[in-house]
Amino acid sequence: MSATDTLTTPPQTPPAAPRAQRAPRARRTELLRGHGPLTGAAVAGSVLVGVLANRYSLGDSWAVLHGLLREAGLLLGGPLTLAAGCWQGGRERRRGTGDLLASAARSPLRRALTAALPSMVWPVLGYLAATAVCLGVLLPYASYGHPAWDLAAADAVALGAMGALGFAAGRALPWRFTAPLLAVAGYLLLAVGAYAESGATVLSPAYVGPRGDTVVWWAAPVAAVWYAGPAAAALLAGHARRRVLTVLPLVVAVAAASVLYRSGDDLWRPDPAASALVCDQGTPTVCVRAVHGSALPAVRAVVDRIDARLDGVPGAPVRYREGGSPETAPPGEVRFQLYGGIFRGRLGDDGMLYRDFVYAVSSTVPCERDGADTRAYANEYAAQEWLRLGRPLFPANRAENRVARAAAERLRAMTPDDRRAWLGRYLAGVRACDTGAVPAP
Repeated sequence: MSATDTLTTPPQTPPAAPRAQRAPRARRTELLRGHGPLTGAAVAGSVLVGVLANRYSLGDSWAVLHGLLREAGLLLGGPLTLAAGCWQGGRERRRGTGDLLASAARSPLRRALTAALPSMVWPVLGYLAATAVCLGVLLPYASYGHPAWDLAAADAVALGAMGALGFAAGRALPWRFTAPLLAVAGYLLLAVGAYAESGATVLSPAYVGPRGDTVVWWAAPVAAVWYAGPAAAALLAGHARRRVLTVLPLVVAVAAASVLYRSGDDLWRPDPAASALVCDQGTPTVCVRAVHGSALPAVRAVVDRIDARLDGVPGAPVRYREGGSPETAPPGEVRFQLYGGIFRGRLGDDGMLYRDFVYAVSSTVPCERDGADTRAYANEYAAQEWLRLGRPLFPANRAENRVARAAAERLRAMTPDDRRAWLGRYLAGVRACDTGAVPAP
């Protein structure tokens, strides 16, 4: 090679480092390694267990489901997220790598955000995954309304904020027992905020509000701002070069909290359409609230059981209606509540509903006087035994029980026409609050 060629050959420059790929690679490594995925799985599991263990409290209602999701996600997943974030925040001090990372080119805030990413992302992903499963389980059976996606999003923001707050606490107090103590303190604060009777409970992420009521449209976005503000302020206070920036998220969070606090219970409003009656065309008619429309066939099956025992009886109920006061029910109408709960169109305790129907049809307890004579007791026992209740409403002495059992045996031995006639007289005595005046069977 000549000297001329040597002089004219441009010097070779080393290839540029892929700087644009370093940050995504670091974030991906933080997300996929460590205890982040385990935290997300634990949050998802706690939500699924907390909701499905109380499945018959759902009532196949979207509003009730979101209340259970909030209770399980925040009361169970919240302390877990705080502890996981705190443990992640104290990682550098435990490993002795704080001085080494401080010499890196990135700013402290960027390093903190990258390290805090698993604590904020994985609990949110776990909660959203569990929420999607619960919504899918209820979707074919919910007979009224629609899922409240804004509430689920606000709860996810609250979990992410708890992860950030836990991380900031771990950075500030990198003690080995800070994480469990923070989890206990977080659970106590969330529990107090969820169940205490105070005007400030609306500020708690775990507060559900009146069961079954709907939330005004702007409540979830304002609540998300309130949840995220303190977390952002904590991260800025510990890692931002200009600590004055901490004031901005705090001011916004306080403004959102003041709106929520002034609104109070007005954030929840009853939905009259959810209480509208949905009736079938059978005889007797069965009506349930629209929000419980999926349970109409199951309630009809219970009504058919008692109607089969009252077939052809004069004065038998002609309508069964959910809700309302029994004292104001018109003649021939039985009013009831679904105390046993509903899940996917099935009753949690159809035996309880059947007993309620038997008592409503055959008992004079709402109008009973100071005492009932032996005939009234025997008549009531005989009617309820025929309706397959199996036991008297109140225990009596041995002599009265012998009379009652004898009356029940005579009622079973009657011809169908005579039995229907006697039951018709007994139901008339129930309406007149005087079953003792009815001749014994």
